[in-house]
Amino acid sequence: MIFIAISSALLAISAPAATTQPAKELPAAQASDGDDKADSTDNVKKPEFDMAKVMGMLDKIFPAMPDPPAERLVLARVTAGGMLPSGTYAGLFDDLMSSTLDHVLSLSGADFGAKDKGGKAENSTTLRQEIAKDDPYFEERMRITRRVISEELLKISAVMEPKMREGLARSIARRFDEKQLREINTFLATDSGKAFAGQTMRMWVDPDVMRSMVQTFPHMITAIPGAMARLEAETAHLPKPKKKEEEKNQPQEEAEPEPTT
Repeated sequence: MIFIAISSALLAISAPAATTQPAKELPAAQASDGDDKADSTDNVKKPEFDMAKVMGMLDKIFPAMPDPPAERLVLARVTAGGMLPSGTYAGLFDDLMSSTLDHVLSLSGADFGAKDKGGKAENSTTLRQEIAKDDPYFEERMRITRRVISEELLKISAVMEPKMREGLARSIARRFDEKQLREINTFLATDSGKAFAGQTMRMWVDPDVMRSMVQTFPHMITAIPGAMARLEAETAHLPKPKKKEEEKNQPQEEAEPEPTT
């Protein structure tokens, strides 16, 4: 879900640039060369995107789990409905746009310690100001872009969220028994429970949560060399995997001749 919201935010940034760049006309000579190349490649059959194959592969990567007990699934659907209310995807986008993206647009080269050719610190002109120089209608374009994406995400939510709720319900039904689910649902039926459950997903794009995740990056990066050294040491007793070139160069055993009768 977070990735969808981030992708939408990036779309909002790229849309103004894409819509304000006029197409450049090619000189006649270049245009004719392009036509020749187009003609020469028309006969080359391009591989078509096969959604059925992709879905078949994903179905193997994420196989269906055993059906949970029916009684627990009924209770779990109530729980999932509270945790993933309608419009959650659009809400995630709004949260991200109102925090992360606005902060990105307020950054300048100076924030990254960038320097110009003379070695002087980069000026403090923000990304928003740089874009606005070439696009005086940037703010209005951004406002429209946010509105359109939010409205389109509401349409997508109507298709995606019911499937997500069912998958979430099945997962919940396998993790909690009927007694626990009844107690959880009793809490979710209260005003506090409704407020908490309705914000469960959206809290993951909260600036404080995102900030805490980013703060773990240095620790993860410094831990990688030690983990790799340990992995190498603990697999040292295993023969090294053969490389493809080595397999090709190995002599193949000749098949034994069949006995003659």
